[in-house]
Amino acid sequence: MNKWLSRDALLLSLSAFFADLGYQGVTALYPLFVVIELHQSPLVYGLITGMGFGVGSLFALIGGKLGDKLPKKPIIIIGNLGILLLAFSGVSHQIWISGLLFMGGWWFRYLRTPPRRAMLVSSTKPEYRSKVFGFLHALDIGGGMLSIIVAISFLLLHVSPGHIIIFSAVPLIISSLMLLPVGKSRQYPIEVKTNETTTLSATKASRSARNRRRMFMAIIIATGLYGFSYYNLGFPVLSATKASRMAVVGLAVFGVYLGVSAVSGWFLGRRNMKGLRPLWGYGFLPSALASLLIAINAAIRGGVWVIYPAVAILGLGMGAIETYEPAMTASLRTSGDVSSGMGWLSVARSLGQFGANFVMGALFVLGEAYAYVFAAATALIAAAILAITELRSRN
Repeated sequence: MNKWLSRDALLLSLSAFFADLGYQGVTALYPLFVVIELHQSPLVYGLITGMGFGVGSLFALIGGKLGDKLPKKPIIIIGNLGILLLAFSGVSHQIWISGLLFMGGWWFRYLRTPPRRAMLVSSTKPEYRSKVFGFLHALDIGGGMLSIIVAISFLLLHVSPGHIIIFSAVPLIISSLMLLPVGKSRQYPIEVKTNETTTLSATKASRSARNRRRMFMAIIIATGLYGFSYYNLGFPVLSATKASRMAVVGLAVFGVYLGVSAVSGWFLGRRNMKGLRPLWGYGFLPSALASLLIAINAAIRGGVWVIYPAVAILGLGMGAIETYEPAMTASLRTSGDVSSGMGWLSVARSLGQFGANFVMGALFVLGEAYAYVFAAATALIAAAILAITELRSRN
């Protein structure tokens, strides 16, 4: 195996590919299923996704804590199998049953994410972790992009969104099977890069520890705010569908987002940049710009074609964040608490998305522009927090 990619890292990444091949299609189709097929308000869609992410924060915290105390592999497999609930959310035309299944699938996804990230960290040499997280993100989102292509093909064949959602069960099962051989690669320590007890004075060691805690807290706060701006790509899907009056055009927006996200994650991971600048410079700041572009387009009642480049910029931001956020967190934690650190990342993101989907759903009904201005403002604040923290850390 290539020196930078262990056997376990490859299997975890392939599992992520098949998982996203399943549930990303559901994520893109579900707003169409709720709003078009079930004739529900976008606010109802926002409430369902908000509850999925909000309660998901609790599952992320539990998954992170369990990953530090118990073997990570069973937790990852149980969580991955639980995502299958998403595949059945298109079966029932009772909105409360469909909504519960959709939320349950997301809760299990959040349960497995922190220990999966921690296992990926421990099976990778420290100097290659950014590159491996970029590889994971590329396969992860590449599977999602393929799922969008499949979904669009079925829509063109006049298959209903609800029936397409059911087909996602197949790749989700394959994803779980890919996890069974995991656990045979060499494990590497998760270590702080400087040996404070021997190379630093007590004062400098204490200052360094405070600095790492400050940086970690800044990442957690900014991640939560980014959750407010990240909302759910279902809203741009609805915007594009509304502007074009074609579900296929709306669904293609999700494909553009995933495609750019996959490429940017792989490219940025290979650059192996350090510090907080990649997070706010390539992640949060472009996301703020993208949401502002969509807001302006909605305010002037522009065409659907303005949404595509904006969503591509959102994809760039997500690629950077998914690559550098966990790698940076690993460098700020120890072997005994890296899984819970990843759990706090998921908690912050999901709580942000919890609020965002409630607020976005309500503002979307009042006017699309209001919703995207809100998203742009929170992403901009997140970028400012990280930029200021980085400046203070240097000083």
